[in-house]
Amino acid sequence: MHARPGFPRRPIALLALGCAPLFAVAACSAPPLPDVPEQPAAPPPPDRPPTPASIDHHNPGGDADDPVKAALQRLLTEPFSSKRRDRFRTLAVPLADWKNWRRTRIPSQPLRATFRYGDDHLALIALRYTPIEGPDDPEHCLADFVKYATPIADSYGIRLGKSELVSTQQDFRGETRPILVRLQEGGIDSVFKADDYMGFIAAYQSWPGTCLVQSFAVVATDHPDLARKVRDRWVAEAIPKLTWERRVKQAPEPKAAR
Repeated sequence: MHARPGFPRRPIALLALGCAPLFAVAACSAPPLPDVPEQPAAPPPPDRPPTPASIDHHNPGGDADDPVKAALQRLLTEPFSSKRRDRFRTLAVPLADWKNWRRTRIPSQPLRATFRYGDDHLALIALRYTPIEGPDDPEHCLADFVKYATPIADSYGIRLGKSELVSTQQDFRGETRPILVRLQEGGIDSVFKADDYMGFIAAYQSWPGTCLVQSFAVVATDHPDLARKVRDRWVAEAIPKLTWERRVKQAPEPKAAR
C-alpha cells in the first residue's frame, strides 16, 4: 500500500505497529478459519504499443508506455534491409528497422561507418576497416581490434562482463569465409547515468592484408532478456549479410568516415 502524495509515511508505520498486538489477540481467540486456496495473481496489463505516427528515427519506441521496450521489440521483429551504406558506398550494412537508424560519429576514432538507433543510442553499430601486418585471419583481426579498443573502453568508463567466442561463416561471391564473433556483456558507469549493454565484435576474413570488424551494442538495463534476443538475432541474421558491394573488385583504400 502506498501513501498518497504529501501524506507522511512514518504515522502509517506507527499505526501498523500499534495495531499488531490487537490483531494477534483476535487471531488467538477466534476459531480457525478454513483454508482458502490462493488465487493466482492477475497478469500485468499489456504494454500499450506506440502509435505508428509517433515512431521516428529520434525515438523508434514512439509514444509507447515503455518506449525502450517497444524499440527493442522493433529490432527483434522488423525485417532486415541492406539499404544503408558506408560513406564510400563500398559496404552494404544490414539493419533491422533500417529507416530508423542514422549515421553518427565517435570523435577521434578511425571508423569506416557508425550508425545509431534513436537519439538515446538504444543500439549502436561501428565498422572498422584497416590494414594489418602479418596474418589477416579473423582471429588476428579480432585480437587487433581488442588491442585498439581496450584503452578507449577504459577511458569511457566501460566495464566488461561475460564474453564468449563463437565461430560462424558467410558466403562471399561463392566462397565460404570464416567469421569469429566475441559475444560481450558490459556497461557504462558515469556520474550521470549507468547502463548495461549486450553486444558483439565480429571479425571477418576480408581482403588480403586488411581487417573488417563489426561491433554492435544494444541497451539492456531494463530489459536484459529482450536485449539478448536482439543481440542473438543480429549474430544469426545480420553478421553474415555484411558484405562488400559487388562493384568493389579489390581492396578499397582503408579510409575512415569524416
